[in-house]
Amino acid sequence: MGARVAIVSYNVRTDYLVRFSDYKGKPALLQAVRKIPLVQSSGHRNLGAAMRFVARHVFKRVRPGILVRKVAVFFQAGRAYDTVAVSTAMLELSAVDVTPVIITFTEEHNLPDALLMDGASRFHLFVWETEHQQDVEHMAHCTLCYDKCQPDPECGPGGPGPQAVDMDLVFVVDSSQDVEIDIYRGALHLVDAVLEDLEVAAQPSMSLQGARVALVTHTTPGFRPGMGRSPVLEGFNLTSYGHRTQMQRQVREAAGRLLQGLPALGHTLEWTLEKVLLVAPLPRRARVLFTIVASETSSWDREKLRTLSQEAKCMGITLFVLALGPGVGTHELVELSHVASVPSEQHLLRLEGVSEPEVAYARGFTRAFLNLLKSGTNQYPPPELTEECRGPNRGDTLL
Repeated sequence: MGARVAIVSYNVRTDYLVRFSDYKGKPALLQAVRKIPLVQSSGHRNLGAAMRFVARHVFKRVRPGILVRKVAVFFQAGRAYDTVAVSTAMLELSAVDVTPVIITFTEEHNLPDALLMDGASRFHLFVWETEHQQDVEHMAHCTLCYDKCQPDPECGPGGPGPQAVDMDLVFVVDSSQDVEIDIYRGALHLVDAVLEDLEVAAQPSMSLQGARVALVTHTTPGFRPGMGRSPVLEGFNLTSYGHRTQMQRQVREAAGRLLQGLPALGHTLEWTLEKVLLVAPLPRRARVLFTIVASETSSWDREKLRTLSQEAKCMGITLFVLALGPGVGTHELVELSHVASVPSEQHLLRLEGVSEPEVAYARGFTRAFLNLLKSGTNQYPPPELTEECRGPNRGDTLL
């Protein structure tokens, strides 16, 4: 019982000052903290790298438990030099269920807006530019000592409820011949969990706001290009259902249908864009293809995958790729990094399997990713694609 404390310092690199296992009592810990030397660094600060270090290393072996809370407090004195790294770190911290708290000493902090737009108290930002703002008790009460069973109203929303996001979200799940049944069912289990976290539009064909969700699986048996067959089995489209439980029922029914056709991700994405995403009325500002890949696509599909993913990105569609299980090798992962939107650290997630911790990691990452989309921090298409999108693959060939 009781809290454990670790301390790191950072500039361009991150160093341990105190590890969780170093001190067993408060007096010894306080004495060690008071002896930490104040060293002036000449290097630039990299808050994002420090946050990722904490997510990957500091909390790596923290004991699990229903009542165990993981909180990381970061102090930022000045502007962030790499806000993309901060956004990426937020995804990784959410994935390992760490609540990040950032205390900055300037109003001109330029930290990502996603820190301010999460409605479930998953991220906290405190600006302590003046002495009056430096309310340590309030910060500790609402973060370190926060009681999620009896939340204090002054700390904001109590707990993580359904996310209110305006987006069209299409899950594209690999069910081709090389996919193991447990991997396929694990992928659908993740879809089910993500739906649990979403506030779905009650009238998807008429409302202007709210999340709309579709599900397709691929590849159907016997599919080959030019034969007039669909590569996809459609579970439901963006306007089929106005309640998550209806969608979850269809997702669970799909778990018994492993298609086992030849893998054809490129042709699947083409069909999904033409028949699902682009034909839905009242399109949302954010349109997402959430692709769960568990196999290497066929050789005859690779060129289609490259051109189609580029066209989709030029149309402002977000491509998120989850590479899942042993069927995705190193070479395929490199290919998928070009399929996913940029930065790939935010849009490409690799998991070895579908154990409960791995699915929980993907669920936490996805929740934070959807919040990042809601904030509008990233541009789709990104500025670096502007010239390419004016070329032959400019993104209007599907319209």
